[in-house]
Amino acid sequence: MSQKSLLDYDYSRIAGLMPALRAAMRRAAAKADGEGRKALVDTINRIASDAEVRLTAGRAESISKDVLDKWLSPSDTSHPPSILALVVFCRATGDYEALRVVLLACGLDIMTTEDRRFRDLGKADFEMKAARKRKQQLEAIV
Repeated sequence: MSQKSLLDYDYSRIAGLMPALRAAMRRAAAKADGEGRKALVDTINRIASDAEVRLTAGRAESISKDVLDKWLSPSDTSHPPSILALVVFCRATGDYEALRVVLLACGLDIMTTEDRRFRDLGKADFEMKAARKRKQQLEAIV
């Protein structure tokens, strides 16, 4: 097994991850049913409570609007959301672009149901062509 070079990777996605993540979260928060951040906080807290998960490292059972504001603030670098908080946030807003930002930094992407369907259709088509070719080869032998 050979060691990979550090130069083979584009780490700029990781370096710019938090600003991109916060921007995606701000866009999602702005679109969240138009009810405002207070309603979004209530939705986030309800989902976290229903899932029995804690979104902060402290003793708090829920987040406040101030915590959400810190997560979304472009200038506040001391309060990043946890991955669990990000997942709950995405579920609350119905917008998964912030999660996609994280996955893109890892070199991955989100596959939607439609993407999966097209993938499966393409795979089935490829398998059918391979089966036809194999069938022709077998018929040629006879």
